[in-house]
Formats: sequence, C-alpha cells, structure tokens
Amino acid sequence: MKRRILTLVVLLGILVAGLWAQPRWHFVVAFPDIISSYYAKEFCSCYFVMGNDEAFCHAYAEQWIPISDVELNTQQRWVQVSGLGRTQRASYFGQRQGCGLEPYGR
Repeated sequence: MKRRILTLVVLLGILVAGLWAQPRWHFVVAFPDIISSYYAKEFCSCYFVMGNDEAFCHAYAEQWIPISDVELNTQQRWVQVSGLGRTQRASYFGQRQGCGLEPYGR
C-alpha cells in the first residue's frame, strides 16, 4: 500500500513539473547556455578588464553547476568555456567595451 502511494506521489510530482515547464519551455531549453555564457563572461571581465590572476578569476566565476572545460587564450584575449554540453566564448574588446560573448559554433 505504501509503495502505491509513493508511486502515485512521484507520478503526480512529474505531472506538476511538466505542467509548470510546458509554457516556460524556451527558458528551460536556454538554461544550459547560461552556465557556460556566465562563466565565460565573468572570467573574461575578471581576467582581462580587472587584471586579476587566473586562479582568482576561476574562483570568482565558479558556480554550483560545474563546467567541463576552460580554454584561455591570452594572445587573442578570449576565454572559451564548455559546460552542460554547450560551449561559449567571451572576448575582450577593449578597456571601454570590456568583454562580450561571441556567437560560437553556429
């Protein structure tokens, strides 16, 4: 009996989550891009604009959801970050413009 109730509660939870996510699906789909975009932009600004060292900027841009790869190119001044299967790149455009995201892999 307890197992049936638990199964019913789990199924009801899945149904409620689906009903909640359905009208917001475009936000749910965009979430993986946000992780790598945020890390790339924050790391780029920390490193190139503020002039902090690499270890400090990794700690500064760190999030709860881990990223899988960071590539730093100091010659061309860009940072490429991969996380949740998505890759984003942020480049340094100058002291007045700072860092910005680039369209990558599209």
